[in-house]
Amino acid sequence: MVAQQMDVEVEVGLEVPTNNDTEKEEEQPDADAKGSTIDEAIVGDVLCLCKPTMAGPSDVGSRLWTWMKANKTQVLSGITVALAQVPEAVSFSFVAGVSPSVGLQSAWILGLSTSWFGGRPGMVAGATGAIASVLPSLVADHGVGYMFYAIMLAGLIQMLFSFLRLASVVRIIPHPVMVGFCNGLGVVIGVAQFNIFKEPAEEGDHGGGHRRALSEIGAAFDPFTNDRDWVSVEMGLWMTFHIAVTLLVYKLFPKISDAIPSSLAGIIVSTILEHAFVRPIGYNSYTVEDLASVAGELPTPVWFDDEYEDLMPPLDGDTFSVILPTAITAAAIGLLESLLTLEIIDELTNTKGSGNMEAFGQGLGQFLSGVFGGMGGCTTIGQSLMNIHNGGYTRLSSTAAGLFMLCILLAAYPLINLIPVASLAGVMFVVITLSEWSSFKVVVGTMLPRTYRDKYNLQTKVNRSDVLIMLIVVAMTLVYDLAIGVACGVVVSCFVYAWNAGTRLTLDRAVSLDGETVVYTVNGPVFFGSIKPLMDLFPDISKDPKKVIILFENAEIYDWSGMVALKKIHEKFDNAGAESVKFEKLSVASHTMIKKGDDLWEELNVFEHTKIEEDPSVPNHLHVENQNL
Repeated sequence: MVAQQMDVEVEVGLEVPTNNDTEKEEEQPDADAKGSTIDEAIVGDVLCLCKPTMAGPSDVGSRLWTWMKANKTQVLSGITVALAQVPEAVSFSFVAGVSPSVGLQSAWILGLSTSWFGGRPGMVAGATGAIASVLPSLVADHGVGYMFYAIMLAGLIQMLFSFLRLASVVRIIPHPVMVGFCNGLGVVIGVAQFNIFKEPAEEGDHGGGHRRALSEIGAAFDPFTNDRDWVSVEMGLWMTFHIAVTLLVYKLFPKISDAIPSSLAGIIVSTILEHAFVRPIGYNSYTVEDLASVAGELPTPVWFDDEYEDLMPPLDGDTFSVILPTAITAAAIGLLESLLTLEIIDELTNTKGSGNMEAFGQGLGQFLSGVFGGMGGCTTIGQSLMNIHNGGYTRLSSTAAGLFMLCILLAAYPLINLIPVASLAGVMFVVITLSEWSSFKVVVGTMLPRTYRDKYNLQTKVNRSDVLIMLIVVAMTLVYDLAIGVACGVVVSCFVYAWNAGTRLTLDRAVSLDGETVVYTVNGPVFFGSIKPLMDLFPDISKDPKKVIILFENAEIYDWSGMVALKKIHEKFDNAGAESVKFEKLSVASHTMIKKGDDLWEELNVFEHTKIEEDPSVPNHLHVENQNL
């Protein structure tokens, strides 16, 4: 039932173009392109522009026009994403304790690296709060030069993670944790938008004197706990007006035209209203320029940059010991959020990305970010979902986002500075609707008694432990951080699984017709969580026959604890006066595991499943007892 609800949500919330849709779009060449040797343009394929022509120089223009029509959605989606990244990059720069240009440089460097070398098309990376939150102490205590080295080292760790092909560890993250991650992230993104209703932080103030730490309690509610002043009621109302306009245009514009993404249309309309209506009548709301000017320049390596060259510490053991904890934390958080975002987008688009390639793209971008004076970052799930939602499902869209961010820094900043920040917040509120809010029906259906579920036809029950895990992830995300929330969810899930698996053992007992042999059949997993229940399943063995056979044909031994359990069972029967104790019909894997440690189990008689024949003196249908846990 959960899967069905998720499918419905994807259909309503996302319109990801399919191959058939792309083909239909490509099969309609423009009338102006008559005579072109190219019948159709491939969406997202830049190299098609470099193929030799056969119709002369005029073919270049028609080919370019056809390509631009086919890729209009990709480029415009990237531009929209870049605009939404600007205020976040500036805000996260203040969180980290660095100038806004540092966060903006990180945004385009990471964006291009992830787009070109990452694990899947359409994913967007940039400066993020998760990474920024671990940097303030290092910057304040040791300086920005140490931060650059820490980001470089974090990138190297992420690339090593990729080379060792460790991305598959994400498979241990269960679905309740993923749902909790989505819901928690939706709340975090929503609450973060209330920052626009606070007076802008001065550069060097870093959030009004409030320095956020990774494990700070209630960090998600920073807009309500930092000591920056709220804007006036009058300005707050105009900001709310811009948010409402952006959301209204987002909903209505697709009914009028699909020339540009509706979220970009909302930003344009809101900007026009700010300068053509709100300000002429004597009011105003904050724009991007009021946060910080986004003007910048092409970066140079920090060792040759006049601003930073005197701040770079020597590369020695002392520097390494200072930056290592921050680097490890930044690398782990970046990998966790990026791989989880990859899984979510894979699920939404019904495609498969490469976690190892994503780790490499993130690591390379992280390293280059540190080299060129950035603060690092990771995949931005909000902008990634926005990109996919706007139809940006190719690498061209995320490349356009990175390049447009660079253009903003170098040339387009006068126009970008005019955009009301409230309109950008309105775009982010759209992303919140993509969270797994339907999962709350699962929570209600799981918690209600059966009589109420039947009465209201609410058939959405799952295991209560799964719902508890999801709520733990959401709670820990809000109280601490997304990374800590996911880690807690995985730990609790492992504990619940180990506990449940340890209680699913059964023991069958049969006695031969002559009464000289007793046969026990163990069913279920034998591992550290099931040893105590397994030992408790055996009855009063003092009255058993002196010959004992224990069959493991329906059981599997998984770890050292399971092997020790065999030794304890042998000793238990041996102390009760048994003449022989045999362990038979073990699987090949279990038998191999025990044989590798022969010196530890010398007294045990262990046989593989393939080498055992049925004992005709022990009919399975006679004197059978069943011991269930």
